[in-house]
Amino acid sequence: MAYQCPRCGQAVARGSSSTAGIAGGLVGALLYSAFGGFQCKKCGTIPKKEFPPEVQSKMMVGSLLMVGAAVLLLVGVIVLVAVLQH
Repeated sequence: MAYQCPRCGQAVARGSSSTAGIAGGLVGALLYSAFGGFQCKKCGTIPKKEFPPEVQSKMMVGSLLMVGAAVLLLVGVIVLVAVLQH
């Protein structure tokens, strides 16, 4: 979900880290994105506190959904490994 930069109005994206992806796989990448900052191509890193309150609420819901997806993915992998062991 793209949000508008409060400084210039362009789209911002959640931060990403190839290191988090390498270290933690998809779960690590999801968690990094959930808790990382937002990047504007023109303005750089934008703190969440600069966004309007309603946008901050949407960001929080998006972060919670990402964390939930990461937890479900991790549990799914553990269950799959357990099933394959028998």
